[in-house]
Formats: sequence, structure tokens, C-alpha cells
Amino acid sequence: MELISWRTLPIVVVAVYVVRRYFTIYHTLTSIPTIGPSGFFTTYWGIFHYLTNARTFLEEGYRKYPDTVFKIYTSTGWRLYAGGHARLADAKKAADDELSFIDGANDSLQAEFTMGPEIAWDPYHANAIRGPLTRNITTIYPEMREETIASATDHIPLTEDWIEVPAMEVLMRMVSRISNRMIVGLPFCHNQEFLDINVKYTLRVITSATLLRFFPEILRPFAAKIVCSTHGSYRRLRKIIEPMLQERLDHDEQFGKSYAGRPKDLVSWLLEVAQGSQRSIRDLCIRILTVNFAALHTTTMTVTHVLFDLATNPQYIDPLREEIETITNEHGWSKTSLQKMRKLDSLMKESTRMWGISPVSSGRQVMKEFTFSNGQVVPPGYILNFTASSIQRDEANFENPHEFRPFRFSDMRDEEGQGVFHSFVTLDPDFILFGIPNRHACPGRFFAAVEIKGILAHLITTYDFKFGDGQRPKNIEIAEGISPNPTAKLLFRKRRL
Repeated sequence: MELISWRTLPIVVVAVYVVRRYFTIYHTLTSIPTIGPSGFFTTYWGIFHYLTNARTFLEEGYRKYPDTVFKIYTSTGWRLYAGGHARLADAKKAADDELSFIDGANDSLQAEFTMGPEIAWDPYHANAIRGPLTRNITTIYPEMREETIASATDHIPLTEDWIEVPAMEVLMRMVSRISNRMIVGLPFCHNQEFLDINVKYTLRVITSATLLRFFPEILRPFAAKIVCSTHGSYRRLRKIIEPMLQERLDHDEQFGKSYAGRPKDLVSWLLEVAQGSQRSIRDLCIRILTVNFAALHTTTMTVTHVLFDLATNPQYIDPLREEIETITNEHGWSKTSLQKMRKLDSLMKESTRMWGISPVSSGRQVMKEFTFSNGQVVPPGYILNFTASSIQRDEANFENPHEFRPFRFSDMRDEEGQGVFHSFVTLDPDFILFGIPNRHACPGRFFAAVEIKGILAHLITTYDFKFGDGQRPKNIEIAEGISPNPTAKLLFRKRRL
């Protein structure tokens, strides 16, 4: 005799859902203040509002509870949020078995399903980026500069008349070529099929992760088989680069890791730190896809935001051109030259402060009951995010925070004793794009800064650009994601001197 018939199974499932939802809403996290609707039915409206305008909920929580963790009901249930220097300091001091950065990142990207368990639980590629890649930026920059010029010319022809360019699409293709000049080198950074695989993989990871978060955690392994469209990318990529990777492995085995002519690219640097099963074709392919995702997503968004800001504020273009040309005329094009461009660096940081790629940052998974320094206790099993956008638009942290002031940070650096502070890559509790200061900071931020600055410096000094109507298109904001309008077009022409 069946305990539950197929006819009654839907009723049982609905009943379990209702009971679980009722318990979650009314009997969990009761001591933590709530932002947004908290009723059984009204939370559905809250979920929709969070998906379409999360920033308003986060700003309300930041203002009402500046020194306290608060909660918002989202499509994945309750999520925790905090702002203010004291809570950031608490998270900085917390051990990884208390507040886990890796588990938080995996939740954000659903990495175990979208990228694979190797990436979710063994991100050794970060050591290659933090170590040999960062140390070699000066050496590889001439190749990056060469690729910047070539990719810009190919995708944005130098014409006398204005031409319309799909900005974000073209910039992502440029970033893909420049990044892969460093990741895999020639000729693969010019292989259009290889580049397309990586661009599509980046977009599919974001889409798949967003969709998976709508499913209850217990159903995600099953939903991933339907929702995730990233697995075919690995197979297609492997067909293209397997011979090269096998040759690299063979050469390292035969000649060691310091043989003459060993390529200076990420593949070589991955092999410097990889051990055991990490030195397999499969693992290397997955790492290449993952590093492409990291390089393409943030860099493309940042460059697009900056160009959109300049196109709507053209009065700032001439001071930037003067700075760039003064420095490059005297010192040439190099990493050191780019570091001297304080106005351009400030523009990048100000644009990111205003818009960014997410209203939250530095997510942590609460692994066990954690007590903050103000005595507030959060239980395990929840995601804790920090309200980056609200922190970066707080009048206590920045003067006239809602005003776009591109040289805000270069002016700060010109003050006595401040020259080494306030740069784009500086870790700062008032600017947490790259993470909480000195705690799991983004290992690729130095390379990203050079790449972004190199692209912008070239475009600013080589082209005129504008919007057809002079208006900045509205950003696309979905839950905790912010993107420049992906269909917006810029007009470009060869710079008129």
C-alpha cells in the first residue's frame, strides 16, 4: 500500500512548501530587523521589488540600521546585510570557519554548478594571478598595448565620419582579445571561435547563476542539469587548445619550468603552482574559462561605465587627454606610465563608486553562530553581504556623494601625504569593490587596473565619441546585479585635432 499516491503528491508538496515558508518568514531571524515586506503574501511583492530595485531596500536598511545587520526577504529567502566600518572590521577579523568568503562567492555564482566543483572548492588559480601574473605585468604590458591598438582598430574603425558602435558588445570583444593575449597568448587570442566560447561562457555563467538562485537549495543539483548552459563551453574549448596544453605539459616535464623560450602567459604561471590532478588538460581548460569570466565581466562593465560617463560629460575629456599625452610623450607607454595617470585613475574609481557592478560586495556565508562586536548574533546558514553602494554614496564618507566628480580621488591624492592612497586598486573600507581591506581582496585587481586604464587611455586619445542624443542610457539593475545598458550605442570617429 502506497503511503502517498501520485494524486496526493502535489498536495503534499504544496503543504510542505507552505509550512516551510510560514516557518521561515515568522520563526527565523526574529531578532534581526527587517527591511521590506515580511508577511506571508506581501513578501512575494517584496521579492519582485528586490529584483527590480534592490538598491532602494539596501539604502533604507543602511540608513535605518547603520551599525546593525538587517535582513531582506528575497527569492532565496532571508538574506543578511550590513554596512559601516565597525561591521566591516568584524568581518575582517572573522576566521574563515566563521564567515566564509569562498562559500559566499560560490553562492553568488552558484559556482559548483555553473563552473564546476574544481573552481568552487579549489581556486588555486588565484595564487597564479596573485603571484607570477602580478609580478610580470610590467614585462607583458607591451603585448597588451599592441593588442589594445589592434583590437580597437578592428572593432572601431578610424573613420572621418561618425559610426554607430554597440558599445558593451564591442568592448567585451576587445577585453577578450587583450586578456587572452596574457592568458593563452598568440595565436589563440586571435582565434574567433576561442574568443566566442569565452564571451558566451561569461554571459552563461551570470544567467545560469541568476536562474539557479530561484530554486530551493535542495533542488539546485537537479535544476542545474536543465538551467546551466556552460558545460558545452568546456568541450568546445578543449578541442581548440588541447594540443597546446599537452605540449606545455610535455615541455615542463622534459625541460623543467625555466627552459629558454617558455611563454610568459597564464598557462605557464598556472603550471608553476599546479600540483597533481591540477596539472590535467581538463583542469587547465576549466581554469582558462574561469579566468576569462573574471577578466571579461568586471573589466567590460567598468570600461563601459566610464565611457558612458565621459560621453555625457565631455568637458572632462580634454584634461584627460592632456594628462595622458604629457605622460606618454615623456615616458612612453608602459605600466609605470599608466600608474602616473592620476586623473584617469580617479575617473575609473569615481565611475565605479557611482555605478559599480553590484550594490553589494564581499559576501560571506555564515558558517557557525557569529557574534558581532555590538553583541548582535547571526546564526549559521545565511549569506551576509555588505552594502557597497550605500557605503560609497554616504555623505559621511564622501563630499557631495551623489555628484559625479571624476577628479575627486586625484584631488585627494594631490594633498600632502596622500599620494599613495585613494588609487583605484587601494583597499579602503569606503570603497569595497575589490573586497574588505586586507581580507580576501581581489587578486587580479592590479592586472585589471592596467588593462582598464590602457584601453581607456587609447580610446580617449584616439577617438572622439558621444551619444547620439547626449543622454546616458539607464543602467540595467536586476537584484544584486548592475550593468550598463547592453544595447546602448556610442558614436565614434577618428579624433579631430
